[in-house]
Amino acid sequence: MNYVLALALTILTLATFHGSWAINHVPTAEWSEYMQMYQKTYPNTAAEALAQYYYAYNKRMIENHNNLFDRGQRTFKLKINQFTDMRLVQFNAMFPSVTPPTTSFAQPGPETIEAPVSYNPSKNFGYMFSVENQGTKCNSGWAYAAVKAIEILQAQQDGDINPPALSAQNIIDCAGGARGCKSQSPQTAFDYLARYGMDLHTEGDYMNNNTQTEPGMCVPRGPMITNLAQYSSIPDGDDESLKRFVAAGFPVVVEFNPASFEFMHYSEGIYRPSNSRSTGSHFMVVIGYDTDEESGKDYWILLNSFDSTWGEQGIMRILRDSSIKLAKNAIFPSQLGKNPETP
Repeated sequence: MNYVLALALTILTLATFHGSWAINHVPTAEWSEYMQMYQKTYPNTAAEALAQYYYAYNKRMIENHNNLFDRGQRTFKLKINQFTDMRLVQFNAMFPSVTPPTTSFAQPGPETIEAPVSYNPSKNFGYMFSVENQGTKCNSGWAYAAVKAIEILQAQQDGDINPPALSAQNIIDCAGGARGCKSQSPQTAFDYLARYGMDLHTEGDYMNNNTQTEPGMCVPRGPMITNLAQYSSIPDGDDESLKRFVAAGFPVVVEFNPASFEFMHYSEGIYRPSNSRSTGSHFMVVIGYDTDEESGKDYWILLNSFDSTWGEQGIMRILRDSSIKLAKNAIFPSQLGKNPETP
């Protein structure tokens, strides 16, 4: 018998035999609220029992971590989210390692000046960037990060503090190909837009759909909002260049290893990457950096695509330290194309 199915049946049997006091017990109201909040459905009773078991297990792990945080032994907290009903191995499998295209059309980055002590576009300038939700069906962080970087760059150059969200689905469907929901790279999105001069539409005109397990049909619609003239890249480990470009108003997409329980359930605080032996690829946008007034710790500010219920309303703060290099497969939009509707 399949191991996972056997485990699910065992859990279901224990829950039935011991009634409401089973070891994996989750109060009915709490479980119903969780499923409703994250729109969870399960194919059968055994699958739901297994999900509930891992929810209870992960909840205890989260509580243990937060107890250490309360005693000053951790610098960040964890919380229940849309991934809490999964095994860690299941979460890790959602983000396989990605190899970018071997040929790059990146252009040298623009000239920049020395970076200031801090750069926080939301705190300093009042920018409000929408947080997207890539869901759990399609590994589409590559598209969400690439599109969000373009959206933020355009907003900062136009002085639009509340810009309309651009469509990641546009890129998933039209640029992703067969790997659009599996192991695609942000460079593919930038190549599609910059090298081939393709359009990028708003989310309102080309709606995101995080329930799909495969890319949809490419059907551009509505007026084009922007396009991309060129993109640039940063050598791995060159965090000083990363800092300079971010401070100059260029949001940078970086590859990050998501394969850890702590990343899976990150809630708030300054995250220090774990020494996980598992590896994977996820992409987020570096939008700024700052220093925590209370602890004095420096940190990077990254925008994720796990919805506003994850992290600090969709934001992650990562420790900025010379021993921790953030720049990995770092790439960013460096010049916008002309909107044909602009005189």
